[in-house]
Parts: sequence; C-alpha cells; structure tokens
Amino acid sequence: MCEITIVCSAHRERGVCNLEQLLRILRTIEPVTVFEEVRPSDYDWFNTRTLEGRAVTRYGEFRAFQRVPVDRYDLPENLYVGMEKVLDHVEETSHEYFVLREQSEAFTHLQGFSYLNSVAFETVRTRLTEIEDRTISETQDQRWTRMLQMWRDVIQRRETEMVRNIYEYCRENVFDTGVFLVGAAHRSGILKAIEKHAGAEADLVHWKLYQ
Repeated sequence: MCEITIVCSAHRERGVCNLEQLLRILRTIEPVTVFEEVRPSDYDWFNTRTLEGRAVTRYGEFRAFQRVPVDRYDLPENLYVGMEKVLDHVEETSHEYFVLREQSEAFTHLQGFSYLNSVAFETVRTRLTEIEDRTISETQDQRWTRMLQMWRDVIQRRETEMVRNIYEYCRENVFDTGVFLVGAAHRSGILKAIEKHAGAEADLVHWKLYQ
C-alpha cells in the first residue's frame, strides 16, 4: 500500500505561503511520486507561473521522483468568465462575504500552509459557499442560478477525475510515498471523492492530510 499526503496549496505566493515553505514540506515528506493539479499540456505554464510547479521543479534538484499530472478537465471559458461576474455580485452584496475573503487572504499570508490545510480554512470555505447560494437565490436570476450550479458541477467532476486518475496510477505503479498537491479550495471535494473509492479499494492507498 502506498501512502499519499494531500498538501493543499495556493497557486501563487502569498507571504509565508511561498516557494521555500512548500519546498521544505516536500523535502520533509520526501515523496517519490508527486500528483499535480495540472493538465499534461499545461506543464510549461505550470512550471514557471504557479507556486506548485516552481516548487516541484526545485524539488527535482534534490532527488529523483515521478511527476504525475492528474487534471484532465477543460474548464469552459465562457463559464469561467460568467462565474467571475457572479462572485463579484456576491462580494458586492454581502459584507460578510467580503470580510471572510479578506480575512482568509490575511491568514494565508501570515500562516501559509498551516492555515490552508486547517479546519479553520475549510470552515470559511463552507460559509462562503452558503453565502453564494443564498445571495444568488435572492436575485431570482435563473441565468445566474444555473451558472452557479454548472460551475459547482464542473468543479465536482474535475475533483472526481483527479482522484480517479490517482487511483488508476496506483493500480499500475508501485511506490511507497506520494504527495498530492492541490488548490486548497478543492480540499472538501477531494475528500468526498476519495470516500467513494476508499471502500472498494481501501488496501490500495493510505491517505494523509498535511497538518
């Protein structure tokens, strides 16, 4: 059985959530396999423009390991643009939403990966989702309601696909220690996707949460 540690990250540096800290985490765990939230075709951009890509590239200076891209899902461009408008409306409408997002950014800046991988972060994410649902429902705008639901469905399918690809790799390859680097906003969805596999393939992967 392999052991995979889920390390929730941010895609860009913010204060102590930075390259050196993520590299330190990788060197402490010493994974021989790193699963990454990236499509194979996006590696050039990923390696130079994202915190995770730069840290993993640096990690390769210290030891040999296998990189495994597990994101296969294309986000519809029009959906992404539409969701930005939806979330802008929520932030303009709800003072609590604005404050929670600002506080979360501040905690990420000050506490880094300890915050992004904490129950406190997950609690904030849950509350933000509740506010989004309520605010968009109150608009009675069916177009925005559908867009929000479509976005949630797409994200859920992405998370399911990433976990499925990890299990597929683990069935076909033998290794002892791995890391799954994923955006912190996906934490809850990834854990739900893992639950669906854990029952049938409990002896294949032992999952850990970075703390």
